Amino acid sequence: MGMITREDLERLHAYEVKPDSPVLSLYLTVDRSQMRNARHQMETILKQLLRSIEGELEEREKEAFREDAGRVEAFLSEYEPQAPSLVIFCDASEDFFWARALSIPLRNLARWDTLVYLRPLLEALDEYERFGVVLTDKTRSRLFTVFLGEIREEREAFAPARVRHIKTTGTDHIWSQKRIQRQSETHALWHLKQVAGELDRLTNRYAFDRLILAGPVEATSELYRLLPKRLRSRVAGTLSLPVEATPQEVLAEALKVEQAVERSAEITLVEELLTAAAKQDRATQGVVPTLQALQEGRIWQLVYAHDLALRGAVCTHCTALLPQGEEACPYCGQQLEVVEDLVERMVARVLEQGGRVEEVHGIAAQNLQKAGGIGAFLRF
Repeated sequence: MGMITREDLERLHAYEVKPDSPVLSLYLTVDRSQMRNARHQMETILKQLLRSIEGELEEREKEAFREDAGRVEAFLSEYEPQAPSLVIFCDASEDFFWARALSIPLRNLARWDTLVYLRPLLEALDEYERFGVVLTDKTRSRLFTVFLGEIREEREAFAPARVRHIKTTGTDHIWSQKRIQRQSETHALWHLKQVAGELDRLTNRYAFDRLILAGPVEATSELYRLLPKRLRSRVAGTLSLPVEATPQEVLAEALKVEQAVERSAEITLVEELLTAAAKQDRATQGVVPTLQALQEGRIWQLVYAHDLALRGAVCTHCTALLPQGEEACPYCGQQLEVVEDLVERMVARVLEQGGRVEEVHGIAAQNLQKAGGIGAFLRF
């Protein structure tokens, strides 16, 4: 099993679930410090999750559910965990089975529903963007890609720099040393210019959302100065690291920068949302107005607080999503069905309409919770 890609998420989102054939969605996570017992932990968690679902099903549904559960249990009995999290989607009646390991922690949960439960994956994708780390000094450069908590060194990204070795002897030793110093400085500048030029190409190739410059301070400062303007705007920060640093050392420091930048951007986003909503300038705050905008297809970007839990309803006829408490659909008058995770349904609906979603954390989430925990920027 490889890393989860954006293409994976697009295919999962496009998967059409048949009304009479629900999908079992599972997120299983173990403690990193107990990876030796990971499979046993996952099997224990899985049994608890499956038992809780089956206990709420009607007898006519249990056979189909047990078929999905049995296929997942068979897979897990032979699975050797290499990462702390595992994501599985299964619909045995349609011969649909998808599994990936993740290096980031996720909450243990399960859903058996008429949609693939993607909310945790979408939130992880938002939290852990794809970014590049350029580790360089005056003669060598290395490139890493980081995505969903995993790091990979792109060994073919930079060709080895050609270093000119100069030997000196005789009475010109002092003057030769000065020439060597000047040549060394010239070579360092040439090297960093080459790196800056290559980065323009590599950023497109590897689709980085952001860049981090790592290495000795002199090298990262000079490299930043040499970058094209469009790349400077993507630089999330700098790290003081030796060029020989291991990938795990690079990952640990890079994630600190990425998380700090993400939290800062979320605070700004929520401030802009609440200001625009207060002015009624193509923005909403709170559950009811946001649901109304969703029904009208006006949401450009949905913003919601981390761990926001909302129950609601869906119309059995026109599929409108509604807040909890409605007795009949206000749009067509038909019956409603209870929706346990209204946020997940809203996220899925926004994506279907070509919109974007953003989950916010920390201070940004606290500020948004005061305004109902959810809001949206509108197209019109």
